[in-house]
Amino acid sequence: MSRKPSSRNTMLSALMTGQATPPKDAKDGPAPARDEQLHPRVSAGAVGALRNTLAHITKDGRVVEIDPVVIDPSPYPDRLGGAEDSAAIEQLAASIVRNGQEVPVLVRPHPERANRYQTIYGHRRVRAIAGLGQGQKVRAIVRDLSDEELLIAQGIENSARQDLSWIEKALFARRLETFARESGKDPTAMVMEALSMHAPDVSRFRTTLEAIPEDVIFAIGPAPRTGRTKWLALYNLFKTDASALDRVRNSLVSAAFRAMGSDERFAEVLRLATAKADAASQGDVVVGSDDRPLGTVERRRKAVRFTLSDPGFARFLEERMASLHADYLSTKPKN
Repeated sequence: MSRKPSSRNTMLSALMTGQATPPKDAKDGPAPARDEQLHPRVSAGAVGALRNTLAHITKDGRVVEIDPVVIDPSPYPDRLGGAEDSAAIEQLAASIVRNGQEVPVLVRPHPERANRYQTIYGHRRVRAIAGLGQGQKVRAIVRDLSDEELLIAQGIENSARQDLSWIEKALFARRLETFARESGKDPTAMVMEALSMHAPDVSRFRTTLEAIPEDVIFAIGPAPRTGRTKWLALYNLFKTDASALDRVRNSLVSAAFRAMGSDERFAEVLRLATAKADAASQGDVVVGSDDRPLGTVERRRKAVRFTLSDPGFARFLEERMASLHADYLSTKPKN
């Protein structure tokens, strides 16, 4: 018993072969015409949010070879770069040297620059092959897609990828929403359709990015092992503690922070935000020369109480308390 092709498979075939989506009541569509054009136009129609493997590309599309120097990135990036991404590119390049480029990329002719292309997806493969030196070619399928079709194609591929982190998907969803608003479309509906997700998930993306600004996100990076729960926890801390963002931003410029891995940077940001939130209920935070909290100070009517989070620093002060007190007395005016 044959199965009716799903809307996801139908849309994938339309993207890869340039064929129109057959009507719902067509049992057996017409045989596809031989593709004699390098840049066939994908037909318009309902966009099915589909999850499928890129193996369909080689089956359904015509593969050409293109010099990577004429392939530009997508105008709508979906990755946060960093040391982790560079390491992945190097590993991918080594794999391509050993096994060849097994899966082609999808590109479109550049809409403003002749004889150039823009990557729809397969950015890391393009970068890996470009890094192998002159003479290397990228195996690609070329489709003449509009900006909307490009975004939808990226969204379709993103919904099936396991290596795109939660925050990278959130940023891409915001780009989809921005495009939808500028095009007079429903932003939530477009993200739901393109990324195959429900409205509450789209809302979580949106509200999280409203509280966590891009400079903090870019400083953290993709954080591949940090999921929705932790990002929402950081969102709640920023929403409930007005000074948490300033405290976090002070740490972003330190060399120690930049030397951390992306997930470690997220953990440090979350720790700083949490520490500030805890300290806020106990007193004012005392910050050290490295912009990290040292503890808190509570000013009462008859006394001042210091609470230090570093036992070593507390012992250091205790041993030098008499000397510090002498320095203080030397500053007081003599009667």
